[in-house]
Amino acid sequence: MEKRGDLPRRRDKEQNRTPQKAPLPYRIIAWACLIAILFGLGYYGSGLILKLIGKKFNISGEMSTQVESTQVVPVSNMRYINEVKVFLPEGGSLSVTGYKLVPGVMEENISATLEQWISLMASKGLVDGNSRVLHVFRNGEMLYLDMNASFYSSLQKLDKDRASLFMTALLRTVIENFDPIKEVKFLTEGKDATMTTPVDLTVSWRLAPKS
Repeated sequence: MEKRGDLPRRRDKEQNRTPQKAPLPYRIIAWACLIAILFGLGYYGSGLILKLIGKKFNISGEMSTQVESTQVVPVSNMRYINEVKVFLPEGGSLSVTGYKLVPGVMEENISATLEQWISLMASKGLVDGNSRVLHVFRNGEMLYLDMNASFYSSLQKLDKDRASLFMTALLRTVIENFDPIKEVKFLTEGKDATMTTPVDLTVSWRLAPKS
């Protein structure tokens, strides 16, 4: 009878014994494998669903995300405004050369064109190479042209006829290219021009009417 009473007590000890957990590294690996399996099943399942939807709605081809790309166009391939005409004194008359200009603000275009004009005039010995356009601003049909002292010093060295041709070349380069400008007022380093010979720059200038 005593032996029969011992058996239940031994089974109770075995039932109350706490099962041992697997070491922590093994548990981490197991969880990682489980997550990878679930992720793979989810990815495969979503792909299968998309294929079924595509077949149902007759969507052909692979579904992809299109990224809009911006093409960088070299300046040489950009659209230019109408080729600017640059007028230069040539043997008592005017010659014309073309100058391509990238579109921009009118005042900036005028400044760039006049810098090109000065460069060409300097190559002919008609203006000091240190001549510069300081500021350009417009009010309606009137253009205010602020030049440095070197520009006016070059103009003062010319006789009246050559100075008049000089001014005509400059005016035609501005007025015939940049509408609605009809008149030019000259400034010397931010102040009204005071030069009166060989041409009078205290007044504004415009082209003579075509006959």
